[in-house]
Amino acid sequence: MEILSTISNAVWGLPTAALIVSAGLLYTLSGGFPQIRRFKEILFSFRGEARQTEHLSPFQSLSTALAATVGTGSVTGVAAALSLGGPGAIFWLWVSAFFGMAVAYAEGSLSIKYRRTVSGKRVGGLWLALEDGLGAKKTARVYAAFCVLASFGMGSMAQTNSAALALKDGFSIPPAVFGVFAAAVLFLCLFSKIGFAARLCEASVPLLAGIYVAGAAAVIIFNAKRLPEALENIFLSAFGLKQAAAGTAGYAVKTAVSVGFRRGVFSNEAGLGTTAPVHAASSVESPDAQGLMNMLEVFIDTFVICTLTALAILCSGAYPSGENGAALVIKSAESVFGGASGKLISLSLAGFATATAIGWSQIGLSAANYLRPGQNTIYKAAFLLSALGGTVMGLDAVWQISDIFNGLMAIPCLCAVILLFPEVRKSSKPPR
Repeated sequence: MEILSTISNAVWGLPTAALIVSAGLLYTLSGGFPQIRRFKEILFSFRGEARQTEHLSPFQSLSTALAATVGTGSVTGVAAALSLGGPGAIFWLWVSAFFGMAVAYAEGSLSIKYRRTVSGKRVGGLWLALEDGLGAKKTARVYAAFCVLASFGMGSMAQTNSAALALKDGFSIPPAVFGVFAAAVLFLCLFSKIGFAARLCEASVPLLAGIYVAGAAAVIIFNAKRLPEALENIFLSAFGLKQAAAGTAGYAVKTAVSVGFRRGVFSNEAGLGTTAPVHAASSVESPDAQGLMNMLEVFIDTFVICTLTALAILCSGAYPSGENGAALVIKSAESVFGGASGKLISLSLAGFATATAIGWSQIGLSAANYLRPGQNTIYKAAFLLSALGGTVMGLDAVWQISDIFNGLMAIPCLCAVILLFPEVRKSSKPPR
């Protein structure tokens, strides 16, 4: 465990955070703060183009990508960020997401610009941007390999692990039972016809997100008198002002920055390029339109769902309580929903986790197809086994493995985003 922790901390040190911010600053400043300037376009980006039945519609593309990002990282991941980095970590999670929106724009644009058509099917990913845009085929293959490994960690084990623990606490369901259920759903998605996973995400993700948002908002509204204190705690802790008297401000800020960026990227995946394969398969033709849709994903995931989770925990008084993960979220919900909280949160986590695993199964499959075209049966079997295995592994080990693979993906992705800046700018709408 100590080895995993050491590797994770090394991969997610300040240099990685600096690289994310550098890429974000590049696109934020050159685009005239598109996160703000083009906010209305971002909100309605998924309605921008007509559907072509042979490809994913913009809404299906958005739903599948959100399925991959809006998972347990938006719920238990935020609770973990509070436990590890304190309230200040939430501020740095927002900073990560703000600049991440600009990075996500570049990833979406590149997913369209460098996709290919194989047997009538549109395929793509940041590995094609590395190969075709930069001529770095070896790096592209390494990046795709990291993506495959990340799909087993973040995309599968971390999701089924959190969901299995939540269902065990809420309904006394043995983890292995949920593992079998999740594997069965993933089997259908991996071995059914093209588009089945997208249709499933299109139907389930908006409903799951809507129910969760309503529940979290109810907790905040019920405890609204504590909202100013919660926000003050976030901002003061972010800069070590609350810890200054104890002489621990420097360590507190460093921890908050590291945890905030790590959990932010884990949740919205901006800087990893993971959703590029999903968007490459869509009917969207404009790199600019796809870039805006990617920005919408980050906004929904972090500024809506993660923020509501954090504020619900802080406003309810559940933090600090010594609880972590799902238990901390459940404790926050008890202020409104009482004894039913455990069951409600358990069901939400199980739904989010299954949706995320579905989305990631398609992302990992795309990477596996890039590495070995047409020979993906081994990958499908390995993904199903990882979903089963995640339900019986230790929580800390799963999260640390996921963090390591995320960090390894971030470096080549961000290099591509920065080096291909001129290509992205050709397709983007310049600031007035």
